[in-house]
Order: sequence, then C-alpha cells, then structure tokens
Amino acid sequence: MISSNLSFAISLFLAGQFAGQCGTIEGVVLNSSQNGAPAAQVCVVLRAAIDGQLVPVEETTTDVQGRFEFADLPAGDGQIYLPGANRDGVHYPGSRVRLTAGQPRANVRLNIRDTIAEPNPLVVRRHEIDIRTETGVLRVSESMLIDNPAAATYVGAVKHAGMKPVTLQLHVSPDFERITFEKEFFGRRFNLINASVVTDIPWPPGQRWLKFTYTIRNQQDYRQWKRPLDLPSDQIRVAIDGIDAAHVSCNLAEATASASGGRQYASAGKTLPAGYEILVGLGDLPVSWMAYARWFALGVLVILVGGGSLFSARQRRGASPPPQLARTGSQKTSPTAAPSQASNDRRAGKRRSHRRAA
Repeated sequence: MISSNLSFAISLFLAGQFAGQCGTIEGVVLNSSQNGAPAAQVCVVLRAAIDGQLVPVEETTTDVQGRFEFADLPAGDGQIYLPGANRDGVHYPGSRVRLTAGQPRANVRLNIRDTIAEPNPLVVRRHEIDIRTETGVLRVSESMLIDNPAAATYVGAVKHAGMKPVTLQLHVSPDFERITFEKEFFGRRFNLINASVVTDIPWPPGQRWLKFTYTIRNQQDYRQWKRPLDLPSDQIRVAIDGIDAAHVSCNLAEATASASGGRQYASAGKTLPAGYEILVGLGDLPVSWMAYARWFALGVLVILVGGGSLFSARQRRGASPPPQLARTGSQKTSPTAAPSQASNDRRAGKRRSHRRAA
C-alpha cells in the first residue's frame, strides 16, 4: 500500500517529472528457503529516488513463475530505483538499479525466505563487553554478533493479543540512563517497554552485528554489575578499565590483560545458555563528591533533630510546678502538724505563773 503522504511526489513522478526515454525493470522472486524455487503471488514494491529519498511509486504481484515487471519508467539522467519483495510482513530489498538513456532496461533477482515464529533459533557467536569506570558513572559498550543458522527468517511469536512479537530483548541493567545504538536502523526499531529494551526486528538467516552503549549512574564505592545473557552465547569477553585491577572480580575465567592494563575475562570456549548471569564486582570506584555531600547532609539533619528533641525535653522538665507540701481546705491535719494557737497560749500562761510564785 502506497502511503498517502507521498501522493504529491508520486503524482509528479507519474506525470513525467523526469524527462527522457522510458525504461523497464523486470525480474524474478525466488524462495531461498525452498532451494531457490520461484515464489508466486508475492508483492513487489518499487521505490524511486525523489528529492533525495527512496519512496514507493509502484507495486505489482509475481505470476506463477515468480516473475514481475515495471514498465514505462522514466529513465531520466540516471534515475535510481530500488525494487523489493514483501513476504509474511518482512521486506526483502534488492539492489539499486540505475536507468539511463543508454541502459533503459534492467533485470533483477529478489530473494525471499519462509518465516518461523518458534522456537527462537538465534545464537550470539561473539559477545564483547567493555566496562569503563568514571567518576559517578559506568559506561558500558556491547557488541553482539547475532547469527540465525536456520533457513527461515525468525519473526517471533505474539505473546499477548494486541502486542507485537518480540524477537530480541536486551537484559541490560534496569537503572541505565541512556542507550545508543551504533546503527540508526536499530535505534529506530528498539523500544523501552516495562523497563525492558525490546524489538520486533525480523532476523533473516546469516549474521549481523548489534552494537550499543549505555551509562549507569553510580554513587557507591562498590557495585556488582549484572548482565543476564539474552541468547545462547559462544564466545564472551568482558574487559574492565579505569579501575585498579586488584578491585575487580568476575564469575568468568580470567583472560589476558587488555592493552591498557585492565582486567579481562572470557567464557573459556564454553557456550553459555540464555539467562546465564555475568557478575562483575567493582570496588574502590571513583564516587562523585555529591554522594558524600548527601550523607553529610543526612548526618547534620539527624544531629539537628536529636538536639532539638533533647532541648524540648529539658524545657518541659524546667517548667513543671514544685511538689505540694501542705494540704488546704477541709482536709484533716496530720498528727505531725504544728500545735494550735490555744495550746501556745496555755503554755505561755504557765510560764508567767511560775515566775510570780518565785
């Protein structure tokens, strides 16, 4: 289906925007999964270079012999075309074709594949991991040579209704901040879903490199970096730089040191299964002063809160009333209370009588 947003460019194309002799592109579509058998009823899309972009301009369907033809094409002054075939939702591009007045005709061959959804045939032939420690951050670069040894294109299975199939999930550290792919194609096709980096990219037979880099913030002087394997992996190499080798450990076998003197570890020729977890211990890491500032601020806060509570407790004790020593009102006088006024008067009278008698 030709996109509607290209209708203006296509109308110019079909109206004869490019002057000159008309040309023809013809060819055949073969199924490489069936020993090169002709592929009938396959959609073939022709793209043309218009304003610096390759945009779809025509479509056709192969006959029972797998053949197709695009006729009456403007050849112009070296007009460029790109034919490609679609099969089971996978596009198989061919080679670019240039039509000129001297060569107005071209014959091409397009190869397609059968598709499989399960089981996953992908294997990592080489997996190289480079970890570089910097102040407050870990920078991790990974290169994976992914191989599909099957004869069909792996498209993945749909696990949930309404969701796209997942052909590869990268089990990078969940606290990564940013991931960058070396090739823009992969950057457009990988997505972050539920803290997982996933893609629905179809994987045709053969090998291709997947390279990416990501960063992890670190505010601790010791950290254990973990990396579960995404696929069965033949050769794994882990290199660590930017830190004293004495403070590095790994659950893989130690290998020859890197050119910079950092530690290296390898899988020692063993194929490790998907899900196997690579563990790297990193000690004496360079930590940003902000990490210490955070702990210092926490300590000051604890001291202030504790001091304020102690001061308040002392104030409450100082403001309490003194204990009551005498009872008032209708309460009875205790046996140890002071003598009444009448008793004092009687004793004083006796003393005066004794003085007169004398």
